[in-house]
Amino acid sequence: MIYDLAQISGKNLFRRGKRSWLTVIGIVIGITAIVALFSLGQGLEDSVTQEFEELGANTIFILPGEGLEGFFSEGGLDEEDLEAIRRTQGVGEAGPVIYTQTTGEFRGEEQRVPMLGIPTDSSQEMVMRSNNLEVDSGRNIREGDRFSGLAGYDLHEGNIFEREVGLRSQINLAGENVRTVGLLEASGDPEFDRSIALPIETVRDILDEDDRIDYVVAEVSAGEPDDIARDIEEEIRRERNIQAGDEDFTVSTADDLIDSFLGILNLVQYVVLGIISIALFVGGLGILNTMYMSVSERTKEIGIMKALGARKNQILAVYLFEAGIIGLVGGVIGIVLGLGLSELAFYIIRQSVAIPLEPSRSIQLIGGALGASFVLGVVSGYLPARKAANLEPVEAIRKG
Repeated sequence: MIYDLAQISGKNLFRRGKRSWLTVIGIVIGITAIVALFSLGQGLEDSVTQEFEELGANTIFILPGEGLEGFFSEGGLDEEDLEAIRRTQGVGEAGPVIYTQTTGEFRGEEQRVPMLGIPTDSSQEMVMRSNNLEVDSGRNIREGDRFSGLAGYDLHEGNIFEREVGLRSQINLAGENVRTVGLLEASGDPEFDRSIALPIETVRDILDEDDRIDYVVAEVSAGEPDDIARDIEEEIRRERNIQAGDEDFTVSTADDLIDSFLGILNLVQYVVLGIISIALFVGGLGILNTMYMSVSERTKEIGIMKALGARKNQILAVYLFEAGIIGLVGGVIGIVLGLGLSELAFYIIRQSVAIPLEPSRSIQLIGGALGASFVLGVVSGYLPARKAANLEPVEAIRKG
């Protein structure tokens, strides 16, 4: 019986031809956008989580300001704060970092080139690891180096200047000539990949800010990161002589930063989803209109079917099948297009910033999109289907 009803519904859809395909378009647009959005979002979430996990669960970031905003703040911490962090029980290593923007000149060409100030003491390895910085060729900067630096991935790959920055190249940064002694691998951070890493003392000299620190990276040697983070916060409050609640800094574990980032990402996703839902609503209205027109055009056919013994629930099922098939076809096309768009988007991102991103193609996403499109079709077609099922045979034949 179900097969027969589905067969009848399919024939009716093919008979309407162009009108059916025009109705499908609204569903295709909505499902394409939703699948692309969630595929991109989940892929980005997986990549960020993986990157932070590689940094190590024992890493703690001390930032000026609140949360992720601290990574984009200049200054706000000083040497006294660093010493307070280092004397906190459970902290193994702690190192300062400066990140600032400047103009770089290389062989007569000027471009924006960030300067990254990192320590050259025993905390250097930990700081570089926590920021996913690794020397690919040449050597690392070391104590005693003054105007020696490490060229980011995009610089030595020729993605910033017309010519590639190689080992022993000279780059002018803020009026100072810097010689590259090492080349960095891709870090996954587009800003770090276009930067020059220098000894932190050199960056301070260039900026004329003797004890500037933009953020501090600490590594836990004993204890739970969350507990050590609270101890660091208390130690800095004591050093600054401030009360709890008056902090102008943030102490975050790797898990805290992941949660903050994913919270922002989810908020953006849901806002965009709300906008996309308008397209699905329009698609549902298209199915509603098409099905009402179908009922009007096939009134006589419905009357004959009922006169031959077709029951209300059978007529209802025929129209619900038709509406569901429209939604399902739109869903299948939308899924294919959505996954294709997300793959294209991540391909462009990977080529531009060398970030290892992969779109999500989970069964839950595909199954959810198919289910949603089918349900949307059935719900949109219910009122026209009920109208068809309630037609009286004699009246329907007469009107037809």
